[in-house]
Amino acid sequence: MTPIPAFAAPLRAVDTLDVRASGDDLELVAQITVDGKEPNLRGHFPGQAVYPGVFVIETLEQAMREAAGARLSTVRSVRFLAPLLDGDRMVLTATAKRTPDGWDVTGKATLGETTTAKIRASFEEVAG
Repeated sequence: MTPIPAFAAPLRAVDTLDVRASGDDLELVAQITVDGKEPNLRGHFPGQAVYPGVFVIETLEQAMREAAGARLSTVRSVRFLAPLLDGDRMVLTATAKRTPDGWDVTGKATLGETTTAKIRASFEEVAG
């Protein structure tokens, strides 16, 4: 496994990332397998590790950092629709549309055929 990028420490929220360019826009597919033994999941919830919703947003953040060198500036909307548990493989697909100020991103997290979350967010370019 590759080291956790400095911007992601202490939480790796992306195992694999595929990025496709479509003109100025990007199509991203990020995947992560929930590991109930992950120290950041301790106590969330005892006996049944649940991947916290904020970690789903962190998956999108880390994917955009890697793909576009951009960081989260605003979460416009987010809906958590189903839990992700120990051993589940979340697939986050997102479309990032270039804007004058950065990126407008729409994402959907799934577990198989089940949508677990929907996210709309804005990202800005990371300086330097």
